[in-house]
Formats: sequence, C-alpha cells, structure tokens
Amino acid sequence: MAAGSGWFGRRRRPDATASGHPGLEARPVSATAASVVPVAGFPDPLPQLDHDVTVLVTTRSDRHAEVPRLVSVARDAFGRGVDVRAVSYVADASPIDPFGRRLPWARPEPVDGLGSAINAGVAAGVGRTLVLLDTSVSVEVPALHALAAAGSVAQARVRMPDGTIRSGARLLRPGALPWSDNRADTVTGVDTVFAADQPVLSVPGAALVPAPGLPDERMTLTAWTRAVADGDGGPVRVVGEATRSVEAGRTVDAATVDAFSAWSDRAPEGNRVVAGPPLPPWGARPVSPGAHVTGGDAEHLTWSLKIAAPAGPEGDGWGDVHFAAELAGALERLGQHVRVDRRDAHVRDDDASDDVTLVIRGLDRVPPNPASVNLLWVISHPDDVRDTELRSFDAAFAAGPVWAANAAERSGVPVRTLLQATEPAVFHPGARSADDADADRVVFVGSTRGTARPVVSDAVSLGADLRVHGPGWDGTVPAAMLGATSLSRAGVARAYASARVVLNDHWPDMAAGGFVSNRVFDVLASGGVVVTDPVAGLSGVLDVPTLAVAGSRDELAALLDPARPWPSGAERAAVAERIAAEHSFDARARVLLGAARAERTRLHPRAERTRLHPRP
Repeated sequence: MAAGSGWFGRRRRPDATASGHPGLEARPVSATAASVVPVAGFPDPLPQLDHDVTVLVTTRSDRHAEVPRLVSVARDAFGRGVDVRAVSYVADASPIDPFGRRLPWARPEPVDGLGSAINAGVAAGVGRTLVLLDTSVSVEVPALHALAAAGSVAQARVRMPDGTIRSGARLLRPGALPWSDNRADTVTGVDTVFAADQPVLSVPGAALVPAPGLPDERMTLTAWTRAVADGDGGPVRVVGEATRSVEAGRTVDAATVDAFSAWSDRAPEGNRVVAGPPLPPWGARPVSPGAHVTGGDAEHLTWSLKIAAPAGPEGDGWGDVHFAAELAGALERLGQHVRVDRRDAHVRDDDASDDVTLVIRGLDRVPPNPASVNLLWVISHPDDVRDTELRSFDAAFAAGPVWAANAAERSGVPVRTLLQATEPAVFHPGARSADDADADRVVFVGSTRGTARPVVSDAVSLGADLRVHGPGWDGTVPAAMLGATSLSRAGVARAYASARVVLNDHWPDMAAGGFVSNRVFDVLASGGVVVTDPVAGLSGVLDVPTLAVAGSRDELAALLDPARPWPSGAERAAVAERIAAEHSFDARARVLLGAARAERTRLHPRAERTRLHPRP
C-alpha cells in the first residue's frame, strides 16, 4: 500500500465508554491534553540496517509501565545489543503516562493510533526482520525466536483472556470483514492465514510498507501484513505462542470498509459464512464459518429486498413499498423466493438463509449481508450514496446513467445503469376511462413533499385545467383543482390513462444524475402523455412522442395548451407496448437475477461447479 493511500488519514472519534466485555479494552476519557499526530508512511526507500532483528514495542499511552517487560524479553531473546525501540500511541483518548528516561523511545511523544506507531517506529530503518510486540501481549523467548526465524510474515498464536485463540485473519468471504480465526489448532492444524491481526508478529524488513491509519486495530494489522505479504510473495505463517491481556474493541469507519472491500476479487478461503450484527458506525458485519441455510438451489434463490419504508401503516404509502412489491412479483415469476424487509428488518436473526440481498437504495444506507450475494440498486437520493457504500457491494446499479458513470469513475468500481420501471399489469392503455373526472385534463399525482413543486405552481399560474391528487394540497392549489387525497394503484393508472397530460418533476439531484422517475414509465405504459422537467440524458434513454420536457414556464404553457396536438391513440398504444417490453419490472428482474447468479458463481465457485457438474 503506497504512502499516499487514503487509509493513512484518521479522524478522531468522540470519546467512547468502556465495553465491559471480557478481554476488550476500556476506553477512558483522556486526562492529559497533548499534541497527538498521525504518522503517514516513512522514508522511501526505508534504510535497511545491518541487524538480524529489529524489535518494535508499541504501547498504548496509558501502558508505559509495561514497556520494560517487553524490552527485557527482547534482550533475553536476541542479546543486550538488540535493536529495540518503543513507540507510544493514543487510542480512544487514552491518558498519557510519563515517558521513562531509560527506555528506548523512538520519539518522546505519543502518535495517533497503532498504524502511526508502526510507521514512526521504523522510520529510522529496520534490520532483516522486524518483530512487533504490543504491551497488551505476554510472550516468551522461544516465541520470539520462532517469529524471527519465520522467513515470511508471521504471527504467534494468541490466547485471549476468555480462552479463545487468535490465529490470524482469514478471508472467508471476499469483500467482507476478515474473520479472526479462533479455531483450536489441535482441531484444524492452522499454520498459514490470510494476514496477521494480533500485535505479536514479524515481517521481512526488505518488504516493509507503511501501515494504514485505521481506527480499527485488527484491520490495521490485517491490511498492513497482507500488503507486506503481497510484496514479499510468501505466506503468512502462524508460529509460536503468546497470551494477551486485552484486545481493542472494533471501530469501523469508511476507510476501514474500503480496506477490506479492496479484497473483493480475492478467492475466498472458506465457503459459507454466518454474518454477525452490524458494527457501528458504518454497518460492516463480521463473519464466521457456518453452514448456509437456504430456501432453494441455485435456480430458485431466496431474495431479501431491503427498502427504507418503516413498518406498519406509516410506511404503507411509501413509493418504495409499491416498487419492491412489483419487483418481488417479477422475481417470483422467474421462480425466485422473495421477501421484502422494511427499515426495522434490515438485519434479521435468520438472514443467513438469504441467497441474495438487494438493497433498493432510497433514504437508508443498509449494511450488506456477507452471508449472501449483495446487490445495490440506487433509485433515489443519489447524493446520499458514498463511494465506500458502492465498494462494499458485490454489484451496484443505479437508475441514473449520468450518475452511474460519474460514480463508477469516482469510486473505481463498476456501476451499471438500471432504470426505474413500471408494472404493465397495472399501468396499461385499457385503464383509460372517458367518464373519469380526470379525462382530458392536466393531472398531477403526488404529495407536496413539504416543499414547492414548481411544475404544479406554474400550471396553477398558467390557469391550466389542472387536477391534483395527493395529500397536503388543500390551501396550496385552488379548491376546484383538488382531486383525491389518496388513490389506489388502479385509480392512479386510470388517472394516467385518462388525462390529456400528466405532470412530473424530479428532485434536483435526481434530475442532475439522470434518474428518470418511475412515474414517467407508469404514464407511458398507460398510454398517457407526460410533461416533465429537464433530466440529464433523458433523450438518450427515452425518446418517445408521448414524453415532452418543459424547461421554462413558457414551454410549459405551450405543452399544456388544449389545442396542442398529441399522438393518436394507436401511437400511444405502440409506445405503451414498447415501454411494457423494455421497461417493465420483469425486464429489470431478469437483469438482477443474471447479476445475482454471476456473483454467486464468483463467490462460491466450488459449490457452483459441483451443482452444474455433479459427480456420477
């Protein structure tokens, strides 16, 4: 990892409280004000010293009293003249102990985090092997000899206060937070791992790269030692034994998510995993090995569609609910098993049974489920979606082609265009009724959204024969223009098919990103005419005679003129047929199913090969 990587910056989190969990480090409030700096990288090239071993003792700033113990064992192992140094670091606002004068401090002040401590400690150069020891660890001379002689990246097998074993990090599932291997070595015979994740380890000095400045200790060590091992070309071995008195709690931020998302293309070491609860604040979910409980085979997958709508009547009217229900129906017609999870069920106790998690991204960021294939479909509020979120999914789609292209270039991951859609079983020309109150009028269906909707206010100002359906319009438009406060789906379809013109508008960020509202598809599928505000790239995705853009009030006036000719009924029906074929939820479901199967094969190649080519 290059010294300029985004991993090196570290933003101080608010003070946290002690965990109380056995073996997890307490997080005290700082008692001493001091200047704490991040240390990004070290000299390039790093000086290579004529020593067999350099021992670096790292210590949290409130554990300075433990430094002499590790300096002593290092000298016992490698002689009184061993190159041994100590660096203090602040973590979670830890208080700062005095710096003892007789200790080999590399610098007389603490630095910001373990990654900075590693970089500061090796800046003067290293010997042929660097051995890293933290003051939370107890280790004896034989283990230090084994680490120094490993010949590649190595970690001691560490026994924790609760009796569990830490044998290093395993990448059980690409793109997921690596698992800290706690299997007993007598059962598994563990001798190599993906990376080291405990601070009692060794690395070849010639292959050393800067450590990342991540707030999560285990990911700092995992990312660092994996990068060293990639450069060195050797394995990460498990040698020797040690014990640890305390382990830092997990702290996940955007940089941490990006760190493990960078391994999304690596082959997995395991097969099926079980996902734990999300870790705040970024929602990464730890994994552990486990049998995968599934509702079907590779042809009949179990899907979970995650939407932002709340449970109960409060969320029943959200557009996300109708969108997800119609997509679910399309997937079920393809033989899939589907459930829709609203906001309160984004993480479930039984979600190991999900083969595919599809986040229909609206208002809420949803943590991926590492036990399944994870697909992201951004359909609204694109400005809320960050690059880290895109990188944490197996495949990403967006309903705005302009935004998708920009996001892909910015984030470095593919973002495929997948437009919003319509349900032709609901929206079709046959819904038209000449006797409907909306027949041959200008119609708008939607709420006020608590803000001005210029397309409606302009239509009112122009004296259009407007009829507005939806909540909140009473007192905003003339009483003669008020329709129903609520319409059924069939009622909406009838209004769209019967109206002379249907009005549509977009949130500014959606218009700029090319996100075409699903209302546009619904109107066109109904055989209706829609007038919308400008949307970036609209003509490139929808070029039909029943869609017009009003970029100004004058243009809107011309389009709403009752004398303006629009396509005939036969032409409208032809447009509706085309929309039903190209922009239905069935069409979108086929794309999503293809992506899910491709990602499933990538993530579980052995299982898929066995399914496709079973042994006789």
